[in-house]
Amino acid sequence: MNVRVVLVRPRYAGNVGGAVRVSANLGAREVVLVAPQCTIEDDPEFVRMAMGGDRRVALGVAPNLDAAVAGAQVVIATTSTRKRDPRALQTPLQTRQLLQGAGASSVAVVFGPERGGLAREELRACHVCVAVPTEPAFPVLNLAQAVGIVLALLDLTGLVLPAPPDPMDAPAPHGEFRAALDHLEEVLLASGYLDPQNPARVTSQFGRWLGRTVPTRRELALLHALAAHVTYLLERQRSGG
Repeated sequence: MNVRVVLVRPRYAGNVGGAVRVSANLGAREVVLVAPQCTIEDDPEFVRMAMGGDRRVALGVAPNLDAAVAGAQVVIATTSTRKRDPRALQTPLQTRQLLQGAGASSVAVVFGPERGGLAREELRACHVCVAVPTEPAFPVLNLAQAVGIVLALLDLTGLVLPAPPDPMDAPAPHGEFRAALDHLEEVLLASGYLDPQNPARVTSQFGRWLGRTVPTRRELALLHALAAHVTYLLERQRSGG
C-alpha cells in the first residue's frame, strides 16, 4: 500500500516535523504540505521533531488539495468528532475494511490545519471522512498525534492486496473520480435537474454516495457514458429529432 500523508495549511514547523517523523515510523512513503503557513527549511523545531524522518519519506509541497492527492486511488479526510460535514464519520477500522474490500493500493490521508481543521469543501472533496473516537468534551488532537494515531489504526502498510486481472477493475485515481462528478454535474445542470444557484447541494450527495464505494475505472466509465447519453437525448430533443 502506497500511503501519502497530506497536511493542509500547517501552521507550526514543529508539528510538521512530528508528523513527518511518525509518518516515517508507520510506513508512509510521502508527506505533502498544501499551502503551508510555516517555513520548515533549516527550522530548528522542524529538525528537532523530525529526527531524521525527512530522510525516510518524500517531502513535497502542493498549491492545493487536488494537486496534493493527484494519482491517489482513495482520499481519506480526517476530522474531529465535531461534525463539519453531514455524512457519517467512519472509524479508522471501518475505513481499513473498506479499502481492503475495494483493493485500493494508493491512499492519501488528509489532515487539516491546527486551527479549525479541514474546511467543509475540502471534506466534501474526499471519498470518506474518518474520525478517531475521542472524549466528546475534548475531541481535538494535536496534528502530529492525529497523524500517528490515524496511521497506526488504519495499519495500511500491513495490507497485502491482489491486483485485479483487468486494470479497469482497479479503484480509479481521485482525479478521475472528481472528473466524473464534474461531468455529471454539467449534464444535470443542462437538463434543468439542478438548481444553477447551488448545484453542489445535490452533486455533493452523489459524491458522498459514490465515494463510499471507492468506484473503479470501469464504473466511472459507465457514469461518463450515462452522462453522455443524457446529453445526446437533450440535443436530439432540442433539434426536434
